[in-house]
Amino acid sequence: MLSWMMGLFAVLLGTDEAIKQQIEENVIQGENRKILGGRIIIRKVYNRGFLLNLLDQHPAVIKGTSVVTGLGVLFYDAMIFMKKGHYVRKLGMTLLSAGAASNIFDRLVRGKVIDYIGVRTENKFLARITANLGDFYIALGALLTSMCNIGK
Repeated sequence: MLSWMMGLFAVLLGTDEAIKQQIEENVIQGENRKILGGRIIIRKVYNRGFLLNLLDQHPAVIKGTSVVTGLGVLFYDAMIFMKKGHYVRKLGMTLLSAGAASNIFDRLVRGKVIDYIGVRTENKFLARITANLGDFYIALGALLTSMCNIGK
């Protein structure tokens, strides 16, 4: 079971990083490429902070907090993966960990996270938001993991 989850982690992390590299090399900042009937927008946005560029003027805080949080996730992963069963929680943590690792890698190596997925909507706030696959992994992983805690 552990090797299957490690394989999934590697595939998820590799996929997000490969797409980020493609975006970095092939999409001009400010360019919008419409896919899926124009509902999804591919664009290159650099996020030097946390969600919505929060604290982007404090790169040392961003990097330090990212590393500490990543170590906390790794510690929780070790605790969960040592237990028998808990397959949904393990899947959730695999997703969450892959997304976190991808974004932490970007922060430490590139100095910024590359976001590339936007949606076309009339809502101006939502139309400005750009994410990456890692962000979706984190959201889905957190949802799965928290569902395991319902009723406890």
